Amino acid sequence: MTLLWVTGGVVGAALLGVYLPWTAWVLPVGLAAFGLGLALCLGKKWPPARRILLGAGIALLWLTGYGAIVQAPAEALAYRTVEMEAVVTQWPEETDYGARVQIKGGEVGERKVNALFYGEEDLLTLRPGDRIATIAYCTPANRIAGEESLYYAGQGILLQMEGHGEITFIRQEGLSLRYGLTILAGKVMDQIDQLYPEREAGFLRALLMGDKTGLEDVDQNHFNRVGLGHVVVISGFHVSVLVGFLTLFLDPKRKGHVAAIFLVLLAFCLMTGSDPGTVRAAVLCALAMTAPLLGRSYDSLTGLCAALLLLLAVNPYAVANAGLQFSFLSTLGILTFGQRWNKAWLAGVPKKGKRWAAPWIGCAAISLSAMVFTVPLSGLYFGRFSLIAPLANLCTEWAVILAFVGGAVSVLAGAVFLPLGQALAALVALPVDYFYWFSQQASALGLASVDLDRGYYALWSLFAYGILILCLAWPGKGKRPILPVCACAVTLCLSALLTTKTVQRHDLTFTLLDVGQGQCAVVTSGNARAMVDCGGTRDPGDNGATYLQSIGSSRLDLLVLTHFHEDHAGGVLELMDRVKVGAIAAPDVDRDSALRQAIEARAAEEGVPIHYITENTLVSLGRAQLTLYSPVEGGGDSNEQCLSVLCAANGWEALLTGDMPLEGEARLAAREDLPQVEVLVAGHHGSKYATGEVLLEETDPEVVAISVGYNSYGHPAPEMLARVRAQGAELYRTDYHGGITFTAPDGEGS
Repeated sequence: MTLLWVTGGVVGAALLGVYLPWTAWVLPVGLAAFGLGLALCLGKKWPPARRILLGAGIALLWLTGYGAIVQAPAEALAYRTVEMEAVVTQWPEETDYGARVQIKGGEVGERKVNALFYGEEDLLTLRPGDRIATIAYCTPANRIAGEESLYYAGQGILLQMEGHGEITFIRQEGLSLRYGLTILAGKVMDQIDQLYPEREAGFLRALLMGDKTGLEDVDQNHFNRVGLGHVVVISGFHVSVLVGFLTLFLDPKRKGHVAAIFLVLLAFCLMTGSDPGTVRAAVLCALAMTAPLLGRSYDSLTGLCAALLLLLAVNPYAVANAGLQFSFLSTLGILTFGQRWNKAWLAGVPKKGKRWAAPWIGCAAISLSAMVFTVPLSGLYFGRFSLIAPLANLCTEWAVILAFVGGAVSVLAGAVFLPLGQALAALVALPVDYFYWFSQQASALGLASVDLDRGYYALWSLFAYGILILCLAWPGKGKRPILPVCACAVTLCLSALLTTKTVQRHDLTFTLLDVGQGQCAVVTSGNARAMVDCGGTRDPGDNGATYLQSIGSSRLDLLVLTHFHEDHAGGVLELMDRVKVGAIAAPDVDRDSALRQAIEARAAEEGVPIHYITENTLVSLGRAQLTLYSPVEGGGDSNEQCLSVLCAANGWEALLTGDMPLEGEARLAAREDLPQVEVLVAGHHGSKYATGEVLLEETDPEVVAISVGYNSYGHPAPEMLARVRAQGAELYRTDYHGGITFTAPDGEGS
């Protein structure tokens, strides 16, 4: 228990020290905590308190030391253009604008720091151990998509460097002991690419090496939605499978064999980037196998604390790493509840059925216990959690194990004799394809996961946790889970019903979803659903489908596309993976667009009619109406040829104009008798070339809503914001307020 209290102090202090923006308190409070802890030790008073204080003091003092030793050299380079030299530490990866590679670099002759270096595609020819030299501009690695983030700091990356001018490449000669395993990891991934088709190769690269660059975003969204995202992130599960496979050939009771297992685990950690989950599992396995050989008992919680302290000793900012948080909290849940639940549930199975039921009950107990502490974390990070995760893990665990072991064996066989590797790969592809298929099918289920910020689901989650706490605190043995499980199931159904009915009772609800730099609006009226656009930088298809399913619908009556640009239609294919679309309406523009052709092909495959709007069209949507204004004449590009959409019910209106520029707005206002509207969605995400005085004066909106995310275009533009303020309208924007919902007043009989 001593290490447990110390770890609690370390983690608590590290979290405060890392997340609080003001840091001047860290050193004095660290000294005070450490001094008070020592004083209590000398006085032999309050053992838990002194251990917590000592842990907190050590953590805060190490944060100060880490800042001086590791962070200070990076801060000295921030916002400077320097003559840089560096060594490549990982394999490069392709980006939208070239390539990037992880390096350890800095000014010539000065201390080097971990950084990400960005440049042209010729960086893709580099390999770990190579050296580069160039002129680089350095910025802190503390922002992602324009927002403050500890993501890179949690990985030990402190700078981002952008090359300027010619880059000198110095190829490493011979085999590097330091980077040999990283190079080997690249060779393994090349072998996977040679043996498997592209989709299966992407999965196995992630499964075996932790490289997710070969996975499509839509597939990763499916995995995350059904609680299988951990499969494609190297974690303790993979280490457990690896150790289980090794113990088929090596005896964990023999020191020589245990040493061999340790070496394999160390090599696996180094090859896959030493992810926190991998390190945690490797430490736990090493301690579990070492303790009996030394004649000591093994305590799993102590081992978990030791693994966590090891990671924080290397980098205290790792406490902000989401992977570390999920990994350790899920393991804590398994250690605390998993074995207890497994034993209790198995006790209720007839003796004859125990042999067959044990694996299934064990998997269910592990899956559910792993969620006890991670569900709140999922809500905090993602605003949702997966209800189907236990079933998904139960149905796919066999496929993952076969794919992991079979994939590794096929790579080894292919390196020796390529035809043998290819034959094995054909077999291994079967469980991989099953995993993809199951994830897609399960993801399409309405309540596969729930959004905690929708309807009554947050209240339900609080109720479910209250039930869990009562069950754990209630005295007595032999407690039957049937009553609390039924209570949670019934209240979940009630939450879904109330959420659905709350939306259905309104004549018109207009929701502008937060899809980053893009647009996706959902219009509901009674049981009818329509969506205007589905594109953006934040998983628009996934967000759109999840929103519809969270309000009780897996069907969309009408999908309106203002035009076929990625930021307005890029999520349509993923949306159609999970939601049945009744019809599509769009302008007849961009006929050569690959995106338009892909949408047309999917619509033809599923029998979804596409109506190309060439004249104004009135559409009834439940108790509301949509007016689809045909493209204005005289426009030269697809932005000018956008559809405009007016949503109306009981005298309340909302207008969307897509990416229509000022000239198009003026033509639309001159051609149509536009009403005064309650809500105007700013054109082109707040560009200065849209939402002009003519449209504002014609529609006189009460509210202007901007669908916008992090971008390099300067949206929303100051000129546009000034025009809206001069008009006297209120401003809402998705990058500040998240999803924005407006409800029209209901008419009589609603």
